[in-house]
Amino acid sequence: MTLRVAFIGAGRMARHHARVLRGLPVPAMAVGVHDEAAGRAEAFAALAGCAPFPSLETLFRDARPDVVHVCTPPAAHFGAAAAALAAGAHVYVEKPFALTVGHARELLDTARERDLLVCAGHQLIRDRAFARLLAGAAGLGPVMQADSHFAFRPVGISAARAGASTLGRQLVDVLPHPLYSLVSLLERFAPQQPIDLSWIHVTPTDVQAVLRAGEMVGRLSVSLRARPIASSLTVIGTQGTLTCDFVRSIVVGAANPGTEVLEKLINPLIEGTQLLAGTVASAAHRLRSSTGYPGLPELMEDFYRAVATGGPSPVSPAHLLSVTDLFEQLVGRIEAATRAARPFPVPAPRAPDPPLVVVTGASGFLGAEICRALPRVRGIARAPQPERSWAAQWVSADLSNGLRPEALAGADVVVHAAAETAGGYAEHQRNTIDATRNLLDAMQSAGVSRLLLVSSLSVLRPPRSAGEVQDERTPRPAEPRPFGAYTWGKCLQEELVAREAAARGIATRIIRPGALMDGSEPALPGLMGRRLFGRWHLGLGRPGLPIAVCDVEQCAQAIAWCAAHFEVAPPVVNLFDATIATRGDLVARLRAEGWSGRMLWVPISLIALGITLARTALALGDGRPPERLAAWSILRPRHYEARLAGSLLEATRRDACLCPTGALRA
Repeated sequence: MTLRVAFIGAGRMARHHARVLRGLPVPAMAVGVHDEAAGRAEAFAALAGCAPFPSLETLFRDARPDVVHVCTPPAAHFGAAAAALAAGAHVYVEKPFALTVGHARELLDTARERDLLVCAGHQLIRDRAFARLLAGAAGLGPVMQADSHFAFRPVGISAARAGASTLGRQLVDVLPHPLYSLVSLLERFAPQQPIDLSWIHVTPTDVQAVLRAGEMVGRLSVSLRARPIASSLTVIGTQGTLTCDFVRSIVVGAANPGTEVLEKLINPLIEGTQLLAGTVASAAHRLRSSTGYPGLPELMEDFYRAVATGGPSPVSPAHLLSVTDLFEQLVGRIEAATRAARPFPVPAPRAPDPPLVVVTGASGFLGAEICRALPRVRGIARAPQPERSWAAQWVSADLSNGLRPEALAGADVVVHAAAETAGGYAEHQRNTIDATRNLLDAMQSAGVSRLLLVSSLSVLRPPRSAGEVQDERTPRPAEPRPFGAYTWGKCLQEELVAREAAARGIATRIIRPGALMDGSEPALPGLMGRRLFGRWHLGLGRPGLPIAVCDVEQCAQAIAWCAAHFEVAPPVVNLFDATIATRGDLVARLRAEGWSGRMLWVPISLIALGITLARTALALGDGRPPERLAAWSILRPRHYEARLAGSLLEATRRDACLCPTGALRA
């Protein structure tokens, strides 16, 4: 029997599930997907080889799934899982299984009544290292304590700029993995004992808690601030200690009391050898693996096998209830901590009835700064309005799904800063290109006739010679796909605006920022290099090569100036700070702002070759031809004409009333 598998939610995690599905030894096939964003569902369907469905009803009726994967945002888990169980399907729910113990109990009761299985995305308990930890713990004597430590760096969130609510939501999102893995150990070594929260300390960025299961203690530490990045589980017994490192999928520890002289001398050598050898072996295994989530293939295989044979779920109902109960208590404390944090006040308008500017992507790195630089703003973003927001009005909307014209009512200018910054071509098609088309539709319907598009310097074609100086007249590449998904998406976005805006009666201005820096958190931009180890950073090229960068606050002020002076703003401007001309200049500026890194400069040609070889090896390892990526053209240094950018940045430093009309017309 081949299991028929459907997906509710077509985001990044669903894609990982689909890739694992193709390699499972249990016969299974994807038969359908539903997502509130039709474009996302279509892209997923093409990847998984199944059909997209416009509703849950049609998905269940026409696809007739045996198993349904719920990969929606957490708030929708209960409704989607309940609908799948009602349709007679077994259910795999991504973490967290449920937001309340009441919802968890209702789902489990329904599954039991209908003789269906339920599993949650607790893949760490099927990680190979977790299995080795349990096996090794048998030699530690009576287990007294378990420690779960998780340190995470939020992606795309600045801890210095983000508000308490934003940080709290991120903390809740990462909490399930360290929690359920700790609960699994407590259940294993203190069976039949209720697990209680004995002590807890919570801030919007950290959770510290002590759990009790009889005489056994579990310590939970989850932090968005602690470094280095870590995910570990430690078992402490009367005869020794072992640590499971989930980052590397290895187990470290000599597993002896460490009381004898020889043990004190040799234990560090043993653990160092384990760490080195295990890291190399783990890296090789992950390169061969079909997913970046260790334990996911094993958990899905166990669940599918249980469905096929009528066995029990690999994640027991009792475990799910216990984890959800603790999760609900911890989330309640996190939410209380975020409410207690002082809200960031929204300033009063700085002028009587200034023109309203709508900013898309208003919760992003640049978008938030643009809102700060404008006197009267309505922000649009997928996320709820953060407390540290300078927007007096807010609309929560996903532009890839369309935008109601009312969201733009009364706007004088729309600053379009929303765009995809990660993912592949499908994500950039949806969140950059399709989102821009939907915005143009909404602007036309709302009668808003001014658009300021935030693009990128990456849209310019590669230089034809080492000394070529590029400016606003330099064209985009005729075929941008080889330059990566981001450049491809921004090029097609500009083409779309150039092709359709005027026909809709919309005037446009385009700003193409260089690499953005944050003066409050000095760090190398991606095209310049990245941190390797400790203070050491990999630098692309050499100090004398050119680089185009701009401080995010400076960039936002320039965009705000163009919005306020739309008629005299340049049609297109390549925006960068000409006072930082070379990579050496940038390093000097960063050090002046407190950065203490040290540079290891490597020729760009070697980096480009390494990227090409690595991509080729990974593609061939997956049994597919490598897709062309012009790594050298992406990374090579470029020279830019700075006249227009300099004039614009100078204008932002002057009082607007002193700016000569027409001074920036190109």
